[in-house]
Amino acid sequence: MFMTNGKAEAEAFENNMCEVIKRACRGRPNCTVRVYGEMVDLLWKNGEQEAAICLEMLWNQLANTKAFSLLCGYAMGHFYKDASVQEICRHHTHVVSADGEMSAVA
Repeated sequence: MFMTNGKAEAEAFENNMCEVIKRACRGRPNCTVRVYGEMVDLLWKNGEQEAAICLEMLWNQLANTKAFSLLCGYAMGHFYKDASVQEICRHHTHVVSADGEMSAVA
């Protein structure tokens, strides 16, 4: 819905995700929406690291204007293999390891 030629289009992303959040709230005030995302992992797995980082940034930009919690799921092997785990982690407020330990990201 927002990817064109392997790249996320900012306006289409914002429009689509705002609509999804709105539908999830169904008009309820103070609605808490939790979004689960795995598209960054899929993009990274397919060798589209630039698109993955761009998508992370779009989620962060959207979080500046809309209230939601974003929970991301990653197969960490993809990131460790490429030695780029820190590039993804720096776009998050917290990271939970496979053994359940949570750490804040600086």
